[in-house]
Amino acid sequence: MIPASREEQKKEAFRLFEDGRYQESLEICNILLESGKDSAIEVLAATNLYYTGKLEDAEVFFRDLAQKMPDSSYVHSYLAKVLEAQKDEGAITEFAAAVHLDPTNQDALRSYAGYLISQKDYRGALPVLRTLVQLGKKPGDVQNLMRALIEIGEPEEALTTHSVFGGDLAKTPEYIDALIKTRNFQAAAESAHGIYRGTKDRTILRKYLAALSRYDMQASLDAYISHIQEDPDAEILFDYILLLKSTKDYGAALAAVKTLLEHARDPLYRLVECDLLAAMGFEQKAFTAYENLIREELASKNDLDILTLIISNYRKYLKEHVLPDKALHRFLDIVSRDVNVVSLLETARFYEGLGNMTEARSWYYRAYRADFLAGGLDYAKFLSAHGEERECEKVMLYILSNVKKTTDIVNVAAVILDQRGKMPRLKRFMEQLIKKLEARRATLNSDGLELLSLAFFIAATSAQEERDYAACKYYCLCGLDVMPARTRTIRLENYLQLIQVCKERSIADRPIMNAPQAKKRVDAVAPAQVITEQLGLSEQEKKIVEFLRLHRKASEMDLRKMLGTRRVVGVVNQLIQKAALRGMDLISKKGVGVDGEVYEYTGT
Repeated sequence: MIPASREEQKKEAFRLFEDGRYQESLEICNILLESGKDSAIEVLAATNLYYTGKLEDAEVFFRDLAQKMPDSSYVHSYLAKVLEAQKDEGAITEFAAAVHLDPTNQDALRSYAGYLISQKDYRGALPVLRTLVQLGKKPGDVQNLMRALIEIGEPEEALTTHSVFGGDLAKTPEYIDALIKTRNFQAAAESAHGIYRGTKDRTILRKYLAALSRYDMQASLDAYISHIQEDPDAEILFDYILLLKSTKDYGAALAAVKTLLEHARDPLYRLVECDLLAAMGFEQKAFTAYENLIREELASKNDLDILTLIISNYRKYLKEHVLPDKALHRFLDIVSRDVNVVSLLETARFYEGLGNMTEARSWYYRAYRADFLAGGLDYAKFLSAHGEERECEKVMLYILSNVKKTTDIVNVAAVILDQRGKMPRLKRFMEQLIKKLEARRATLNSDGLELLSLAFFIAATSAQEERDYAACKYYCLCGLDVMPARTRTIRLENYLQLIQVCKERSIADRPIMNAPQAKKRVDAVAPAQVITEQLGLSEQEKKIVEFLRLHRKASEMDLRKMLGTRRVVGVVNQLIQKAALRGMDLISKKGVGVDGEVYEYTGT
């Protein structure tokens, strides 16, 4: 039998891929690649690796392909999918590159929109979804566009979108939610009821009952009872309890909670029981219920957010019903014995409520020592509120220098830039905040970009007050560059007003675009630390940088031995890409030798 030609094998690999037989397709790709390079087969092999769940290998393949084919929207899109599956923050950068290279690549657009929605970045998803709807008008894309509009507070536009592109979309949760958000409760209830009769979808049932309660309370209560008798679904029963609680029918709510707790001992359900006992004046029962719940949650620590809510409710009830000395003793005995950040913070708040700021400060400090991020932010806010700005600055600088995840950096920025506090006036760590956010600019979501824009605006305002008009203009232009299309705290005109004042007050208004920046401060920090800080390097990447800075040149095999892993190519490629995104020349490839690829350190 005559063996299949290379071209026939290639066609077979693509046919198997189209049939969803990815492993078989991959095996043929591997055979073909052993006998010679072929870009199409390399892309197919990488895609097969992704679909067969071999994510690490797929990442290495796609990173190599991104170097060889930097203008390929497909390659960047699939590299993004691999990174998303690995929960790597770099996914957003690759998705953005993919849609920038080809704004008509619907698969890349849809994947990018899906990623942004999964991160709840609805503002960022909006332009992507608008493009998709214009290109394809697919029902799923229209639904997602409606959801994004609802979540950013524009339900009227969501209804307009439905009327223009909706078709059959009256049968979706998004349509009902848009009606509810526009306070058209009766239409929402009628639509939801019609959908529920056809689908028996409990999510739709909950929306129907909620909408009904907004314009006919008695009909809603009767409907809840009817559905609970048919099927005592925990979520619907809990909705019913909260509705009874809102009408102050505490007795019926408590009876319903006891029924609910027979089916599910969720701590949130138990907390509502505690709150109902408290509202009904059953003081001893309320204390027993709160304290038993706290002891159990402190023992498990399954959900620190729920634990915070439980202890907070207990703290408030205790202060209202027990004399201060006895309340403090009881709180310390039940809550403060357990050394965890939630207990420490709640104890600090208890003392703060009593007006004992010395003890409050001490407990906030202990929370900071227990968890520099969760405890440190509250400690810094306490210090700022009580005029200890130098100590606040010290704490925030420590947090900024140690926080790693982009989401955590954004949360820290939100605390610093809160206009109700005094932190934006602390110039030293405002500079550090801008540097930290700039280093993660490629992975920031819309909230992060708006915070960076706001930080630039504050820096520009400070520069104007100091009559440094060139710096003011520079910061304004930087802020405009990163500002997302839809903002909550900063507007285009804010920057334009500052620029106008600069131009009016400058004795000689010099251009700052493409001009060398004077008075650049030289930080007394080692170059390796600067690189690590700016690029947000992993431990493996830091080791590679340090090794190459020391030896100047190394082979793939050298780095494999040093790291103890075979995944060197992918790590170096990612490192090169991070540097490129920051405009840094750090590492270059010098060809392939007997020990694999050769890398040379080209940084300073």
